[in-house]
Parts: sequence; structure tokens; C-alpha cells
Amino acid sequence: MKRIYFLGFLLLFFAQALQAQIVPEAALLVESQRGELFQLAVGGRIINPVASNRVAVDHLPAGRHQLNIRVLMRGRRTQNLNAEVILSANYETVFVLEPSRRGFPLVLRKVEELPLSRPVPPSDSYGRDVCRSVMEPEDVDRVLRFMKEEGFDDRRLEIAKGEIKVAGGIMTEDLYLLLKALTFEDRKVALAKFAYDYVCDRNKFSRVFDAFDFSGSKREMQDFLYRR
Repeated sequence: MKRIYFLGFLLLFFAQALQAQIVPEAALLVESQRGELFQLAVGGRIINPVASNRVAVDHLPAGRHQLNIRVLMRGRRTQNLNAEVILSANYETVFVLEPSRRGFPLVLRKVEELPLSRPVPPSDSYGRDVCRSVMEPEDVDRVLRFMKEEGFDDRRLEIAKGEIKVAGGIMTEDLYLLLKALTFEDRKVALAKFAYDYVCDRNKFSRVFDAFDFSGSKREMQDFLYRR
């Protein structure tokens, strides 16, 4: 009898483990159109204790989720917005906080859905897979838009680094475009060094040198590549 109970327990355990593994994942991105800072909670869990104008959440189960958004307005005013959203499996659902017709309060609007699984880039000349995933053109355009909306290079740099890390890979020409969106040379160098490990076609990496304005930056990158 004990043996039967034990086998039943094992079957129940493996069934639950299998069910947990096959739950499809989804992701969520919320940003404010005019740059308002906000805190986001998903299912009661606060995602960003420090208010931001753009919050991304991944590894969420697909399906219905309750969002609680606390927007910091001018004059110490706040707006609390509650919304139930549906996240599609294997997609990142993008929402924007935008003004209503009267300008206030803000409303949450669904913008687009971007596939989480991105195609694997081509292999290098030795037949090896360079990247498991790569940032697609529409992703690059979206990141460039976010960067241009920011007034400070430090924030633009952090946006670019974060998006490249999440994507898992980037092509050299797309990295060149992100570098051109930065103003200061030291930020460009910092991004190029960070992104090197994510570049899928490293045989074309010298293209990023065209994004630098000063020879000193190019020499620094050449030294970096030599050490690597």
C-alpha cells in the first residue's frame, strides 16, 4: 500500500513539474508618451520601486494580468491607473501611457506585439553559430526612438545596453546606428565595448569605427580588440 501511495505521489509531482515547464511565457513593456515617471505593479508585485518612464517585464505567464500604475504628475499630484491586460504567448506586448482627449488623466493603450523568439542569424565562415538570437530591424527602430526621446547621453547609453542584452545579439550595422544616436565619444566607446560580446557578425565589427569622430576613440577600440 505504501508503495502505491509513493508511486502516486511521484506521478503527481512529475505531472505538476511538466505543467510548470510548458506554461508559455510572455513579456510586457510600458512606456509614457510624454516622459511621465511611473511605478508599475503586476499582480500586486512592484516592478520598479524607483519611478521610470519605461518599464519592461519578462518571464511572465501568458494570459490575464492585473496592472497597477502610479503616475507621478506635476505639483506632487499622482494618478493611479488599474487595468487588466491579456499577454499573448511568446510575444512582448507594448503599452503606452498617453493623454486622454482632454489631456488628463492618462490612459493606457496597447501599441503592438513583438515576437519573443527571434530568428538565428547566419553562421560565420567556419560554420559556427555566432548568436542564438538577434535584434531585428523593427527592434532597432524602436530603440532609436527611445534614445532620441532622451535628453542625456547617459540615459541613452543605458537604454541601448539594456535592449542589446535583452535581445541577445545585434548585427554590426545596427550597432553603428545606435552609436550614431550618442553624442559623446566616451559613451560611444563604452557602448561599442559592451556590445562586442553580442555582435553576431564580428568580421564586420570595424564598421563601428565610422561612428567615432576622433582618432583617439578609434585607437582605444583597436587596443580593445587586440586585447580580446
